Amino acid sequence: MSNYFLGNADVVGTFDRLVPWERIVPLVEGTGADAVATIGAWRELLAVAGKYIGTEIASRAALVDELGVIRDGGRIEMSEPMQQNLKGLAALGLAAPAVPREYGGGGLPFTVNATLFEMLSRACPATQVQHAFYSAPAALIHRYGSEEQRRRYLPRLARGEILGAVAMTEPQAGSDVGALTTSATVEGDHWCLRGRKQFISAGNGDFVIVLARSDPASRGNQGLGLFIADRRIEGRENYIVERAEHKFTIRGSPTCALSFDATRAEALGTPGEGWQMILTFMNASRLGVGIQGLGIAQSAYEDALGYATRRVQMGKPIREHPLVAEMLLDMETTVAGLRALVTTAAVLQDEVLFSDDPDVVRRASRDLREITPLVKWYGAEEVIRVCRQALQIFGGYGVITEYGVERHLRDSLILPIYEGTSQIQALMAVKDLMKVVLRRPLSLVGAGPSATLARAAFDGGIGRDFRAARRAFIGALRGLVIGLARRRGLGLLRGGRDLSDDDLAPFLLHAERITETLAHLHVARVLGEQVRRAPEREALAARAARRLRLIAERNARAIAAGDGGVFERIAAWHGERADRRGEE
Repeated sequence: MSNYFLGNADVVGTFDRLVPWERIVPLVEGTGADAVATIGAWRELLAVAGKYIGTEIASRAALVDELGVIRDGGRIEMSEPMQQNLKGLAALGLAAPAVPREYGGGGLPFTVNATLFEMLSRACPATQVQHAFYSAPAALIHRYGSEEQRRRYLPRLARGEILGAVAMTEPQAGSDVGALTTSATVEGDHWCLRGRKQFISAGNGDFVIVLARSDPASRGNQGLGLFIADRRIEGRENYIVERAEHKFTIRGSPTCALSFDATRAEALGTPGEGWQMILTFMNASRLGVGIQGLGIAQSAYEDALGYATRRVQMGKPIREHPLVAEMLLDMETTVAGLRALVTTAAVLQDEVLFSDDPDVVRRASRDLREITPLVKWYGAEEVIRVCRQALQIFGGYGVITEYGVERHLRDSLILPIYEGTSQIQALMAVKDLMKVVLRRPLSLVGAGPSATLARAAFDGGIGRDFRAARRAFIGALRGLVIGLARRRGLGLLRGGRDLSDDDLAPFLLHAERITETLAHLHVARVLGEQVRRAPEREALAARAARRLRLIAERNARAIAAGDGGVFERIAAWHGERADRRGEE
């Protein structure tokens, strides 16, 4: 039993000393706002939430996991302890606290909400997922909905009276959103939806926002729209919740398959602009997954540290054995580094959401685009490693369910999958990076294509390790670009034509290595920058910079070693497929 805000020194220290409230408060509350009072109110809210989450929600987490989703006579319901969690949050005014005050919410910035999401994820990731579907649909409706839609949905979401969902994924489409087939057609005075959606978190809620094809002649990501459909209209089912999947991860959150057949719906925003609208949801969700990973990693680390302190082997607590001590230090560095990266992203998100200055929004949007896939990647892949280390520290007890650490590992395994796999994040990061490289190829003989990383400068050992890692990263990119120029000609580097996937193949092969190094570069950067506000974090930043250097140099060697026969095997598979087509 503890307060997940006041009892976590790094969370409190981040709030008190490392968040640039001087930038956030005027954006959210106006230039004349009392900053001290505002920050104090937000801090008190998180302290109250931290107590409820750390005592009530955390104490029910194992039962939420054990009961999973209730399936009874075709009904799909949340378990009783899950419902208690959500009702308790709603009673505290924390169902959807980011909803603006004029619609019954608290108008909280993302920077504050990120801490709330982290604490919920530490206590019970399944509850955090369900809770997210008060605020995620609310954000879409507030941004794109009509005033009538806002008045109809937002106050009820803010009070926790209804729960929504966002349905994008389809069985045959997966990550290829442009392949979706769910249609939206005008029939009389309303829209009708037809099709199926799969893997819909909180899909058994009271309404759903659906991505559908509103222009039947369109292809790919064009001609899509967002539509709101209430689950029941005048007492009848408007769409069918076919099933809730049986999962071993985040078991208490229903992940549903939905079926639409002449489902009555209304447009959210302008039909045809659905792709751009859903991107805002996807990007915010990717940050949310990184934050969820942060909470899970914090829980795994706390459990491992506690066990290693109590468990005595060979005459001393196992945390005093060097191998275990190194594991714990590595876990601590990962958790603090992810929190620093999340904090940086949250501040940028608030600047995008609240600033009226086009230059601020443009700069923040650019930096956020660079960092978002890295938050998602690091908050998934590195968190799994933390949970794996925690399980190892527990030894045989780690696989016994009553200790809880196996649940952290199970829950972490969803992180690299939903809201865009780790491989999708890597491809996004690398393709964006290549656009910059091709615009400014000379950056590869300087401080690199990322302006944020190029500006970063630190003294002492942190600076030496950071610069060495950055050089290794730039050298690896330079080698790939030189290889591209040899294969395709220098015209590519002069903007002669767009790059095809074949041109980019070596970059795509090494996308995760590039992304891993990029993510660790940014983690070391933000931790190094935090030292200027909090000098006591220097040892932490030094560990992150040392680890960065080792990772960057390892990945540079792997990239320089070539493809290892991958492209030869792909060519063989392609030939086999062509032969089969010929036989048919």
